[in-house]
Amino acid sequence: MHIIRNKFIPIAVLSIVTTILLPLTGCFTTDKYHNKKHVDTFEKNMDSVHKDIDRVLGIDEPSSLIEEK
Repeated sequence: MHIIRNKFIPIAVLSIVTTILLPLTGCFTTDKYHNKKHVDTFEKNMDSVHKDIDRVLGIDEPSSLIEEK
């Protein structure tokens, strides 16, 4: 029983996460190129959000702790 539960939990979590994340990237079809455009757009938007948050928090500049080459 313990082995079945160990396999079930990761599969259940992955299924739930996939179900939640897929609609966020747009419509998905059987056309892999169409789907890739949606995923690329989503990744580009997430990168922009990340940069915006860094700018607001004031951490978008290089760290002074990193040695220059």
